[in-house]
Amino acid sequence: MTPPRMKSSGAPNRPYRPQHAEFQVNEDPEKLDKAYIRVLGHDGDKLLTDEVKWLAVTHKSFDHGRRGFNDRLAYLGKRIVELQASLHMLAASTTTPEPTPPDELGRQPFQHPALEGLAGLTRARKSAVLDKKRMAQLAGKYGLIGVMRWKPKLV
Repeated sequence: MTPPRMKSSGAPNRPYRPQHAEFQVNEDPEKLDKAYIRVLGHDGDKLLTDEVKWLAVTHKSFDHGRRGFNDRLAYLGKRIVELQASLHMLAASTTTPEPTPPDELGRQPFQHPALEGLAGLTRARKSAVLDKKRMAQLAGKYGLIGVMRWKPKLV
């Protein structure tokens, strides 16, 4: 038991700045399911277990990470989004390959239709497609911001 003189004078769960109200997060499973349907399409809420659905939208700042959080899922998700963006850029590339100068030994570079889209797959273009502001707008469009569970730093 804590001696009376060692106890804190204030409530331990009081916000850092009293002028801020308590930060509210989504606890409604129906709202979460609707967001998954908007993102994944019809029956998108049935593709994942409830535990994984909540884990995917929970940041480690929420409840001090006691309920699990999405760091590993976020890493995997980022790699999948990068892969899908690359595949889309390869398929949608309309750039024509630059003509190669004639080789002094008469060699011909290998040509194949599957390699024609490589000119459109650049780091700058991929960075522009996967820009954080664009991803945030996309998340807002699908209503993911309203179901994310996190806590701002100064609350």
